Amino acid sequence: MQEHHVRRNLLALVGDFVFFSIGFAFYDPVVIVPAFVKEFTGSSLLIGALSALRILMITVPQVWAASFLVAQPRKKPLLVWSTFGGRFPILFLALATLLWTRNHVWLTMAVLTLSVAIFYTSEALNSVSWPALVGKVIPDKIRGRFFGAGQLFSSLGAAIAGIVVSRILARDGAALPERWALLFGIGFGGLMLSLVSMFFIREEAEDKTPGKTDIRQGLRMMLHYLRTDVLLRRVVITQIVLWTAGAASPFFIVRAREAFVGNDAIIGALLTTQSIGGAAAALICGQLVDRVGSWAAIRLGAITQTVSLLAVILAGVLGAPTVFYFTAFFLMGFVAASLWWSFSAYLLDIADNEQRPIYLATSGILSSVTILNPLIVGALFETLPPGTVFVLMAALSVGGIALAWRLRKGSRISE
Repeated sequence: MQEHHVRRNLLALVGDFVFFSIGFAFYDPVVIVPAFVKEFTGSSLLIGALSALRILMITVPQVWAASFLVAQPRKKPLLVWSTFGGRFPILFLALATLLWTRNHVWLTMAVLTLSVAIFYTSEALNSVSWPALVGKVIPDKIRGRFFGAGQLFSSLGAAIAGIVVSRILARDGAALPERWALLFGIGFGGLMLSLVSMFFIREEAEDKTPGKTDIRQGLRMMLHYLRTDVLLRRVVITQIVLWTAGAASPFFIVRAREAFVGNDAIIGALLTTQSIGGAAAALICGQLVDRVGSWAAIRLGAITQTVSLLAVILAGVLGAPTVFYFTAFFLMGFVAASLWWSFSAYLLDIADNEQRPIYLATSGILSSVTILNPLIVGALFETLPPGTVFVLMAALSVGGIALAWRLRKGSRISE
């Protein structure tokens, strides 16, 4: 019986959660990789190409993953093999960085491009198989606390890893390949420890015979559920609206630096406050999901995001930036640390074990359009006054609250 392995699975999945966050901090293709490319090539074009590749590879394979999993009795094998295949090339990247960067930098960049493509292909598959496995092996009555604990410990681990990254990159010597190779090597180690944790997960096979992967059938199932399940449509739309409004949050720090010119110490304090907000979210939303419902955690996230945007607006209007910016950063950390897994928990609530891969892939593919939102919001900041942009995003976030209020916990409702 699957219930006999709950404690073991909790420990294994939290370990996976934490080690992934630590390893990812040393390899992060959104932060570390662009800095690496800029230092050794100065090519903004390559940075943009890698970003586009990331968006493509993390989206398209989800269709195959969902189509594959609905025909399989177990979800863990895909997760394990995908994780191994996606992360092992980072070891080759570390070696290439160490051996080739000085004399053959574009060969290193070729290895980097391949590693990013393979890593995000793996993450696309895992974005379906991992939460589907969580939904199967972690009972719904403690699922929120699992997400909260995983988020809390992984945030602490990632914060420590960030300090280590800063110290490695602060070592004397410009453009030293050795320090970047060390980063990638440590990242590989952390990501492999995440894989080791997965081996301890116990998953009972479902009563079905492995079948053929039919991508066309998977796409038909996605369209069918979107047409017939009002809850799926509502949560996807709510997710897109809230994440679009949240695209303004990276510009909080830009406004804060303008308000506190010459006071970099307070900027560091704001970032620390953001981390505290994330820890608070892990503690509060985990309990909220289990005791009230995942829909309530989404509502709280929507309200919190709106208030954070209003705080930034008021900081500029009322001339009291300290209080308002500290409030905004605390709430921004709260939202960033809780909203994504609150949505995941909701999808696991409204779908049964057979439907979950399709629901997760549908949500992941449709909401992937929000990856481009920071570019759109950035363009708005270039053409409109910052206060106007924040007002627009706050209004959109209010719309997200209205949509979140229509979400309900319970069995699927079909129309």
